[in-house]
Amino acid sequence: MSGMKTICKKSPAIVGCVGSEAMLRRCAKKVPADCDMLEVRLDLTGLCKGEWTKLCEAILQQGVPVLLTIRDENEGGEWRGREAERLALYLVGLKSVSAVDVEISAPALELLVQTAHRRGVRVVGSFHDFRGTPDLAQLLAVEARGRRMGVDVVKIAAMAKAPADLARLFALPAHAKGSICVLGMGPLGAVSRVALPCAGSCLVYGALGKATAPGQLTCRELAKALARWGVRNA
Repeated sequence: MSGMKTICKKSPAIVGCVGSEAMLRRCAKKVPADCDMLEVRLDLTGLCKGEWTKLCEAILQQGVPVLLTIRDENEGGEWRGREAERLALYLVGLKSVSAVDVEISAPALELLVQTAHRRGVRVVGSFHDFRGTPDLAQLLAVEARGRRMGVDVVKIAAMAKAPADLARLFALPAHAKGSICVLGMGPLGAVSRVALPCAGSCLVYGALGKATAPGQLTCRELAKALARWGVRNA
């Protein structure tokens, strides 16, 4: 928990996205440079012959926090199993990670928040819209729901199709009632991957191999760009 707590205060933090079993095994041996945290996308990596918790622990032993995500297909992930099975995996993972990411719309969010906090694990409550960017009132309502559920960081990712979409996303950090991560997806949203961390978004996600979201930059590209704008040490 302490690693994630430190990261949240050390804004903006670069989160390297682990999207394959091969990448997870590689990171367990040595975490790539430019990553403050690693997101293990278990819906993409699979269970790694039952070794996924040990691999996460190997990353922790290198002093790098691990964020566990099992993204549901309804919000852009590859998880198509039963919700009870997904919750069971999250609960098993609590002993091997620093934080978990679960959708704000997930039925088990409140239970997972309570259990995670008892075990000293932080929770990112996320919302994804791959069709467009909701209006500001809707986005703020999403954030408010996440706060009510007790999440530590609210993450909002939306497809940016027009400048007005970007403007709404840029307004969110100033209105946030706590730690928030805001991402614009798609070609137009790529600029937000660098600009939003400069405006108060606490986490920025970068690719280690194949991108796991539209418009995602590599961790190296993010590190260079954020250093250039003075919000991160080179």
